[in-house]
Amino acid sequence: MKTTNSITKKAAPSPKKKPAEKTPARRNSAKTAQSKRKKSIPDKKLFPVVAIGASAGGIEAISALLENLPPNLGMAYVIIQHLAPNHESILPEILERKTKMPVHQVDDEMHIAADNIYVIPPNTYMSIEDSRLKLSPRIKTDGSFHSIDFFLHSLALAYKNRAIAIILSGIATDGTVGIQSVKAEGGVTFAQNASAKFQGMPKSAADSGFIDFILSPTDIAKQLKAFPKIIYTISATNKETLKISEPELKKIYFLLHNKRGVDFSHYKLSTISRRILRRMVLNRIAKTEEYIKLLHQNTDELDLLYRDLLISVTSFFRDADSYATLTKKIFPALMKERKPNDPVRIWIPACSSGEEAYSTAICLFEYLGNKALATPIQIFATDLSDAAIERARTGIYSKGAMENISSNRLKKYFVKIDGSYQVSKPIRDVCIFATHNLLNDPPFSRMDLISCQNVMIYLETNPQRKILQAFHYALRPSGHLLLGKSETIGNSSELFTQVGRDHKIYIKKNTDANSTFDFSMRSYYPQKNIRENKKVAVQEIADVNIDKETEKVLLSRYTPASVVVDKDLHIQRFLGATSQFLQPVSGKASLHLLKMVRDELVFDLRTLLHRAKKENRPMKKEGVIFSDNGQSKELNLEVTPVKSTARDNYYLIVFKEIKPSTLFTPERKENRDNKKDSKDKQIMRLKQQLGEAREQMKIMSEEFEATREELQSSSEEVLSSNEELQSINEEIETSKEELQSSNEELNTINEELQRRNNELKESVDYAQAIVQTIDEPLVLLSTDMRIRMANGAFFKIFKTRDDEVEGLDFFEISNYQWDIPELRNRVSELFSRGKNFEQFELQHSFPLLGERVLRVNGTRINRDDPKKNGVLLVLEDITQRKKSEWQLKENEERFRLLVQNASDIISIFSADGTIFYESESVERVLGYTPDERIGKNIFKDPIIHPDDLKIKVNAFKQALSSTNVMVKAGFRLMHKDGNYRNIEAVYVNMLAEPRIAGIVANYHDVTEQRKLEQHREEFISIASHELRTPVTSLKGYVQIMQDMFSTTDDVMAMEIIQKLNLQVDRLNNLIKDLLDITRIRQGQLELRESSFHIDTLINETVAEMQLGTKKHLILSDLNIGKKITADRERIGQVLNNLLSNAIKYSPDADKIIVTSKSIEENITVCVQDFGIGIRADVQKKIFDRFFRLHDKTHSYPGLGLGLYIASEIVKHHGGSLDVKSKPGKGSIFCFTIPLRYSPAAYEY
Repeated sequence: MKTTNSITKKAAPSPKKKPAEKTPARRNSAKTAQSKRKKSIPDKKLFPVVAIGASAGGIEAISALLENLPPNLGMAYVIIQHLAPNHESILPEILERKTKMPVHQVDDEMHIAADNIYVIPPNTYMSIEDSRLKLSPRIKTDGSFHSIDFFLHSLALAYKNRAIAIILSGIATDGTVGIQSVKAEGGVTFAQNASAKFQGMPKSAADSGFIDFILSPTDIAKQLKAFPKIIYTISATNKETLKISEPELKKIYFLLHNKRGVDFSHYKLSTISRRILRRMVLNRIAKTEEYIKLLHQNTDELDLLYRDLLISVTSFFRDADSYATLTKKIFPALMKERKPNDPVRIWIPACSSGEEAYSTAICLFEYLGNKALATPIQIFATDLSDAAIERARTGIYSKGAMENISSNRLKKYFVKIDGSYQVSKPIRDVCIFATHNLLNDPPFSRMDLISCQNVMIYLETNPQRKILQAFHYALRPSGHLLLGKSETIGNSSELFTQVGRDHKIYIKKNTDANSTFDFSMRSYYPQKNIRENKKVAVQEIADVNIDKETEKVLLSRYTPASVVVDKDLHIQRFLGATSQFLQPVSGKASLHLLKMVRDELVFDLRTLLHRAKKENRPMKKEGVIFSDNGQSKELNLEVTPVKSTARDNYYLIVFKEIKPSTLFTPERKENRDNKKDSKDKQIMRLKQQLGEAREQMKIMSEEFEATREELQSSSEEVLSSNEELQSINEEIETSKEELQSSNEELNTINEELQRRNNELKESVDYAQAIVQTIDEPLVLLSTDMRIRMANGAFFKIFKTRDDEVEGLDFFEISNYQWDIPELRNRVSELFSRGKNFEQFELQHSFPLLGERVLRVNGTRINRDDPKKNGVLLVLEDITQRKKSEWQLKENEERFRLLVQNASDIISIFSADGTIFYESESVERVLGYTPDERIGKNIFKDPIIHPDDLKIKVNAFKQALSSTNVMVKAGFRLMHKDGNYRNIEAVYVNMLAEPRIAGIVANYHDVTEQRKLEQHREEFISIASHELRTPVTSLKGYVQIMQDMFSTTDDVMAMEIIQKLNLQVDRLNNLIKDLLDITRIRQGQLELRESSFHIDTLINETVAEMQLGTKKHLILSDLNIGKKITADRERIGQVLNNLLSNAIKYSPDADKIIVTSKSIEENITVCVQDFGIGIRADVQKKIFDRFFRLHDKTHSYPGLGLGLYIASEIVKHHGGSLDVKSKPGKGSIFCFTIPLRYSPAAYEY
């Protein structure tokens, strides 16, 4: 809130009600979904609402804040996070893991309740009204989004001092404007400190000066917990805020008045109460009497309260409609009635830090256009806050304050200084800033316009009336008054006439309302109530020094009318009620004493000041007569020099009015004596005045005589100089006439030369610019082969400088590197015969550049004087082009030989699938000559196996749709002898390559390889089945032996049997792996579907593997908690393999971690070890058959089948198995499968 001159102005436009744009709600967890269905029933008490604004890096900060907040603090939390507009948000799911409070993603019209968290949906703006959260479509202003500002403004209006705003990590300045609204309405504001990952948003908010606490998220939570709940408690029945009693308010008013001299009793009680309660919250005080005690003891807190009551909330071009009204209606009317030389005079009370004044000045400059600088403009901007005025005078504002300023205005009217912006000097020069109290100080005068918006809404009715009377006095006839949207002139319609209904524009009425107007407002403690207030005063000063406090009270109430002036008689201070003796004059505003004092007092006051200055002692004049409203009054004048630590002298002028005394006596004689005494006194006074007048005339006569003598001396000197100057002037006049005619001729010639010179300069500039921008080196040679000019490309390419070649022979520069006989002959022949040459290729080895190939063009330039002829050489370096040509020829020959001798078939297809090239190897592989294959179409190829035609066509189409991507396929082609050959093909799209312009295919014959693989599979299958019977028998024998020796004490035998049993188990597992491979290769791997808890299976497998290792501790972090449908035995086989590998390949580690989680319709299980790790190039092969992992120092057992089988099992379940690893750090193997197994998920 501003005081009379610094009252809160709205920081952002009110949120407009717009139809909510529905955002698809993301499927939240059980807690979030359940809380959404409840729709958040409103609390019975109006609790505080905490708005948390964040952007980039904000999730981490929000999480830290929520983790440190108790779930029953009695506040509601609304999170406005900048979210991607086109993606669903999982922020509610993230936050509900950080707190026990319910987390909601907001729906339109959702009620809020205490101890609940509400998260804004993507692509929306959100506001709050009547305990409901309202959503509207996301809007964009000035190229940026301000969803945080939008919500904070609505929160401030709805919740007043129960609003709390927190600005956390983020980029840009969103939230800076909104916190001003929150603080203006009595709320509390926080910003994150240097712990913010991105400093833009919190730093901008802190720099604005409207932040109460700058803390880390953890400390913000501690501060919220410390706020007393009683301050925010509101009765559910009458909905009245906790009030401050009138006696308590009077005590606070008294302290503020004593310290600052400002009477806040004229302000509305609700506004004052909210600001005082805000300070109580920040000081963690729940009782008003305790806060008053703090104000007594702590003057700093009194200053902070005063500053809070003067909160200045403003911004540039805050209300666009108001400034449009200025430009379209008010400025045209002002300029129409203005006389040519009259200044445009505007007064902006309560200007705060100057944004409104500068905005008005910019609008006026834009309206006047080119006439702005020639028009005298005076914009008087006043405010009660000294700090605000100081900032306004500098005109420097942060980047965040520029939000409402267009880029054109920013560029034209502001200058960037150290990351901030300063208003340009022409705008600052027309704005005059001064400290001024609307309720006590005299107003300005002869104003064309007064813009006082959103000031009087904070005042009571009587002060409003007083201010409107002051405005009426200050305006010239037909002057304009502009008020805020929520303000009116009330019962002062006799002073102003409203213009139209749409805007609060008023015109001054011509009335004598100001004839008896007193500019000062009565203090909260009037004279007649001294006795009534005495008890209060005594109570206030009970704990302080009685003498000092008494002096303060006496000074504030009984100070006579007086002023302090400097040596130039400019008023520096007003003391007491001076309006009876001082009045502002019409015209330019001035605080000069002799211009403001009454005319009857000027003579005596000037005399006293003259004597006080001369004698440096107090001077007094008694019985000075003056007229006030037709009545003759009498006063005493005193002028006292005031000592100052500064160099300047000051004078205190005291006006003491003499009150007439009437004596009532019954005796006539005494009346006659009194009359006689009165006449005698009057005669004495007249004689005294006459003597003083004579003394003053004597002083003036002496001063006049001294001045006259000085002027006489100066006059004689001037006359002498004048005679000399006259003589010189006559001589000059004669010379002037002679030169005039010559000058006229020269002017004509000079103008013509200037025009031609400009044309020539233009042509030279154009030519020079063209030459310097040409990429090819240019050299201009004179007839003696010296360099006259060279362009920048010449110096850059041939690594030389201008100062190294200027005026030198071209063939001698750079240590004779250009002395090439062939080039010299060509240039010489060009000079002698004038025969130009083109495309002359020259190969030469330059010492600084190496071998170069140049293409030289030479042209002779002819002039009237043959000696001035020249040769222009254009030197193009074509070395790289030549090298490329040579390289291309070599590559083409190499490619031709490679293709002709390749064992694979190389084919090139056109885009329609027709073969237009076939390598000679086609005859070795398939028996056909290239000519027999060229012209065939891939879509109707007769040699493709009918069952494989679709495979080949699909591969070709895939290659056709992508560039430089290898597409692989396998199919069968018929040999000329009628047998089919197995082919592995690779297709690459090279249609964009002009030298190929086709789809290149490489056909590799794998027939023999497939036969070998088939034989191997058959052997493995037969061997596996044949080995199972003896292994089973062997297992039985081992079991019998174990039973036999279990009752004996032969320890060695038992160890041998256990080792034998282990080897039999390994052999049995190997046979199972071989059989699995056979089934997988033949597409016969069967899965037995069942429903089971995956976490239970993991725990069983971990327990089993833990028994087999004493070195490793296997840890589990399982978070699925659901049943899945899959082959339980096969999934257990995968887990067993991953854990076995983790143990095997981490011999020096001491732990293994198994984790599981559920993501939508899939589950993921990961096994992490801290072993040897896997190189990136090896990770691609890790799931191949028979691939074994080795390092430099260890060889690990196994055939390399486990991961291959595990990968195939997972694929058969419709999932995937992946690995992440770093050498020396360990590996993480994760498999993901659907919750429900689908047989169709895997394609055999």
